[in-house]
Amino acid sequence: MDTQESTDGAAREEPTAPNHGQEDSTVGGEAPDAPPTKVQELEERADRLMANWQRAQADLANYRKQVEREQLELVQLTTEGLTADTLSVLDDFERAFTTIPQNLQSLTWIEGVWLVYKKLEAILKARGLTAIEAEAAQSFDANLHQALSEVEGDTGTIVEVIQKGYTMGGRLLRPVLVSVGKGSATTEEQTAGKDSSDGPPSDESTSEAKD
Repeated sequence: MDTQESTDGAAREEPTAPNHGQEDSTVGGEAPDAPPTKVQELEERADRLMANWQRAQADLANYRKQVEREQLELVQLTTEGLTADTLSVLDDFERAFTTIPQNLQSLTWIEGVWLVYKKLEAILKARGLTAIEAEAAQSFDANLHQALSEVEGDTGTIVEVIQKGYTMGGRLLRPVLVSVGKGSATTEEQTAGKDSSDGPPSDESTSEAKD
């Protein structure tokens, strides 16, 4: 009886040998390295996400620039439209002042109208309106001038300025209306005479030569 109890106690008290290898792998140990293929897949995915993010940022920046550019163009077109409609008022002012007699130009109400005209002109200039320089004897430029008629004068030059032209913000708002020289009558007669002299001889001159 005593022998059996001692044997059971020894069995209960026998220590279990620690498994150092198992403890190191589970408690406080580092996780095992992922397979190389898995790491490569994660890196490639991260690269794709970064590239997509960069493209999205670039697209957003380009979109903002496009919106700003379209807004500026819309404002400019609106301003140009209003200014073009106002040019006829400037023309009326200028025509009216050219018809006022010299002895009436010093009247107070005329000076007041003149100040209104100059104020309107200053406002339009502040918005970018610029008058196109044009005068007689200047070379005709199809980009800035519009010919309404051809008269005697030097070919390809302006003979008379009929209406002012303007640009706004570097863009043509209204061309200068002009009359253009087509050459003098004397020049045309000389040219016609030269052309006739260069033609074939007449029958009379041929018969005289035979005689």
